[in-house]
Amino acid sequence: MSELGNELKQARVDKQLSLEDLQRTTKIQKRYLVAIEEGRFDSLPGMFYARAFVKTYAEAVGLDSTELLETHKNELPKPSKSEESIPSRSERRKTVAEAPVKKSRAVSFIPLISIIVFLIVVVAVIFLVQSNLSGNNDPVEPDNNPIDAEYGDPVESEDEPESEDAPDEEQAEDENQGSGEATEEDEPEESVSELTLDESTGNTSFFTLEADAMNVRIEFEGDSYADIKDSNGEFLIASSLFQNGDDITEDYSEEESILINLGASQNATVFINDEEVDLPLDMVHQKLEISYQP
Repeated sequence: MSELGNELKQARVDKQLSLEDLQRTTKIQKRYLVAIEEGRFDSLPGMFYARAFVKTYAEAVGLDSTELLETHKNELPKPSKSEESIPSRSERRKTVAEAPVKKSRAVSFIPLISIIVFLIVVVAVIFLVQSNLSGNNDPVEPDNNPIDAEYGDPVESEDEPESEDAPDEEQAEDENQGSGEATEEDEPEESVSELTLDESTGNTSFFTLEADAMNVRIEFEGDSYADIKDSNGEFLIASSLFQNGDDITEDYSEEESILINLGASQNATVFINDEEVDLPLDMVHQKLEISYQP
């Protein structure tokens, strides 16, 4: 058994945690927890996840994961070349964005052709209707002495009562104008959400969020571990291993700040108030600290 495994196991025993308890907390399978305690890191699913699992295990039993990994770095396997050559987030986006360009140019002509055909049809229909009206209707001279169609008596225009509908129509227009002004005045102001990158130090990027709320969503496109802490260092989301299709959706509007910790960050996409955050660092393991200013 390795010194690293002994130290982790002793911390677990001191906290009176069973392997089953630790499995529920860390989401790491029991057989991997046993392998870590026995120093069999080659039994883990990958060299990269050896460090990730040890870090999650250490934090779950109250140890300083950074200090622990530094002290026992010689016991942990080094990442393979394939893991070191993981493409950066910007390179993956560039590859995905370049692929559909040629298709989009060809497809963009379809709506234009549809509009042209529709206009041609409309013009043809208008032309046919006007032709039929001009051929069938002869001009009729107006009669200055209109005859009532039912009784055959002349209709005296002087005795016609004034229309009582006109004031009502004017009143309705005034009411509509008044209601329109009220509607424009009652329109709610759009909420503003502005996320500003202050600086990046080491593997941590510091942001300031000015908004009415702080809604966080993280979508995972592959295996990655993640956790979220509050301003006091307490876990809001415990360190866990997430897989393709998993996501985290939380409202942290009551928090002063949060710290998002991402392992294999190339497999995670972070959204703040439904706006995607462009991760500023091309690093596999990076953190985002967001200070909230409502």
